Amino acid sequence: MVYSYLDHISDVYIHIHNDTLEGVFEEAAIASFDVIIETSKVRIKTIINVELDADDLEQLLYKWIDHLLYIFDAKSFAISRTEVIVSEKKTNPSLVAKIYGESYDPKKHGQKVAVKAMTYSLMRIYKKGDHWEAYFVLDI
Repeated sequence: MVYSYLDHISDVYIHIHNDTLEGVFEEAAIASFDVIIETSKVRIKTIINVELDADDLEQLLYKWIDHLLYIFDAKSFAISRTEVIVSEKKTNPSLVAKIYGESYDPKKHGQKVAVKAMTYSLMRIYKKGDHWEAYFVLDI
């Protein structure tokens, strides 16, 4: 596991570390959805393609998780895994991703904690030595 949940008084505080920036975004998706459902029980039946751009990496991470939460809430789509390619620019970074999963079934995928929103609270994303780290908070 390359993510962990940190102590937070009222929400879910997540720390990701990975060798690649793409891995940070992929693990952020799974870490976020492991709060909501049993991602290990989600099968790959459908692929959704996503393209996002932002002003900086923090905004890109925010938009990424926010978009995944939208897909879950609006389309009842449960996420199994993702493949992400990040174009890392100092200004206007972007990502292209494939989201793998299936229609959400509470009997099959369970229902843990409802996540209301992604936040900018305590958010950081940076390269440290030879790996990347990110911190962010989900509002529950």
